Amino acid sequence: MTKRILSFFIVNLFCLPLILMAQEKDSIKSTLLDEIHITDSFSKDSLSKESVSILDTSIIKKIPFISVGEMAKYIAGVNVKDYGGVGGLKTISVRGLGSGHSAVVYDGISVTDFQTGQVDLGKFSSSNIKAINLFNGQSFSMLQTARALAFANVFLIETQKPSFDSLENFKASMKTSYGSFNYANLGLNASYKANNIWTLWTDLDIQNTKGNYPYLLHYGYGENDSTSKEIRQNSDYFGFRGELNAFGSFNGKTDLKLKAYYFYSERGLPMSTTLYYLKSAQRLWDENFFLQGIFTHKFNNKLSYRSHLKGLYSYSHFLDAASLNLLGYQSDKYYQREYYLNNVVAYKILKNLSASFTNDIFFNNLNTSSSFYSKANRTSSISALSLLFDNSKLLINTNILHNYIMDYAYKDNSQKNHNHFSPFVSIGYTWNNIFSLSAFYKDVFRMPSFNDLYFNRVTFASLKPEKAQQWNLHIAFSKDFGYYKSSLFSLSVDAYYNKVKDKIVAVPQRNLFVWSIINFGQVDIKGVDIQSSFRTYLSFSIDLNIRATYSYQKAVDVSNPNSLSYNNQLPYTPFHSGSLFINLIHPFMDFAYTINYVGKRFALAENIDRNMLKPYQDHSITLSKNFLWNKRKINLGVSCINLFGVQYEVVRNYPMPQRQFRINLKIDLK
Repeated sequence: MTKRILSFFIVNLFCLPLILMAQEKDSIKSTLLDEIHITDSFSKDSLSKESVSILDTSIIKKIPFISVGEMAKYIAGVNVKDYGGVGGLKTISVRGLGSGHSAVVYDGISVTDFQTGQVDLGKFSSSNIKAINLFNGQSFSMLQTARALAFANVFLIETQKPSFDSLENFKASMKTSYGSFNYANLGLNASYKANNIWTLWTDLDIQNTKGNYPYLLHYGYGENDSTSKEIRQNSDYFGFRGELNAFGSFNGKTDLKLKAYYFYSERGLPMSTTLYYLKSAQRLWDENFFLQGIFTHKFNNKLSYRSHLKGLYSYSHFLDAASLNLLGYQSDKYYQREYYLNNVVAYKILKNLSASFTNDIFFNNLNTSSSFYSKANRTSSISALSLLFDNSKLLINTNILHNYIMDYAYKDNSQKNHNHFSPFVSIGYTWNNIFSLSAFYKDVFRMPSFNDLYFNRVTFASLKPEKAQQWNLHIAFSKDFGYYKSSLFSLSVDAYYNKVKDKIVAVPQRNLFVWSIINFGQVDIKGVDIQSSFRTYLSFSIDLNIRATYSYQKAVDVSNPNSLSYNNQLPYTPFHSGSLFINLIHPFMDFAYTINYVGKRFALAENIDRNMLKPYQDHSITLSKNFLWNKRKINLGVSCINLFGVQYEVVRNYPMPQRQFRINLKIDLK
């Protein structure tokens, strides 16, 4: 019933603007309107001095990603935990720090899940994504939230914004794709320029798959052990996402951005593929709704103000119809709410010197009738004072941040308060706009999630907050070659060291909903990230775009010299990983080829052969063509994912799909 209601909602919401515009077509006069420029909350003026990785439209449009979780695999230093299929959980760990240290920012405001502390990037469809920026440390923007400054890194997701020609005020497009294992996707987008002040747009996306892909089951860990061909069961997924956006620009000094977001999904939770234990009756329902707004006002050339506001409601329902308890089933329902307010003021003291003060106040609560603690609240306040000196060559950015957290658990009427000061400093210098050198130090503080503290099946209420220190050295080189049709080559290298105390590590216990929580005493992380890109123009009207990444990580437990896991690599942290993107653009057809490589890693803390996961390579290829039909722009593409049909596991006993095909179609309706 829910699927039918959502499908009806999609059709009506999308078709209504088309009908109204068709009725008013004869009465509309062509009027020259000023174009609205929409900017994001994060400054990109100093990218050469920041440790940053970017996936822009030149890559996103060429590869048929299903979700943001798939995109993250092509960013240096990012390790994606993928449990397989469209509906499989997809979380990130940047530079071995874990997903809890990554601020996922969606159009200017953080996305949170205080129940698990992990944001599932599989919930974010790729259909409306403009760019993804990963800032290690933090961005140098002076008008950002304190919560973004409080994390070890910022995973910034920017969605597509409408742009209009001078004589148009309405646009609409449709995207659809169909692929292996009964995968289907439909995306609809419509935007309307009401006047010189207001622009409205909506984006809808629906996905469905049975997820019944084949895999090879190994009866043991040896190469000579028996195997059998099986079909993945209970891996179906249905998801719907809807967004409504409004942007208003007033007199060039004030703007207002509003967003309403709704997400619903129903999925099966497949079990780990262990011997004679292949069937699962576990289901998971997710529902998220939030309203957010960003108000910005520029008083003069020196003083600026911005406010971020958000209200969030989240619901999840876990059902195991074959549980071996007294009831014969297990049904857990969880309700999350968040109320969030940020205020930030920036002032330009001198020509090259600016200061800002930002403060976040937010309240989170978790209600459930099925956990050991039925209700828990958390009230947080984060404040930061920042200074930025930038004369185009020398850049110095520093801030001091204060965290205050108050936790209240209703079961034992206990209240715990936490305070922590976190400094940050970054220094960078650029020579001739070609070469730059920068370094930063940052102190980070992270509280355990509600699940870490209060969920009865894995509760460790004595878990300590996690503290981390980051050191980073960044070198970047960029050069244009040629004059008429120039070639561009860029290279960046980051060497880093992270020291983590009381690191919180979460690994799945019996299924994808119940996790084990481990508190390591101390973890040392050393690594190198390398990124390079090359763009040039070839003969026969061919454009060539190449992008490559490589990462080395050594994240080891140094807590107890007498432990079997001492100086061993942390679970699911590969020593080596990398990616390659090759794109040939021709007026007749586009060709894109990608390789994603992940080296060996270990499923458990003890680094022995039995716990090792083998390296794998995932090759994919896409062919696409643009053409006109009935004066409408059409893009048609076909893709083969996992070209060589390799079976691999990102997480042990959760096999990934093998070779699969997909057809993609996009039509500009108006």
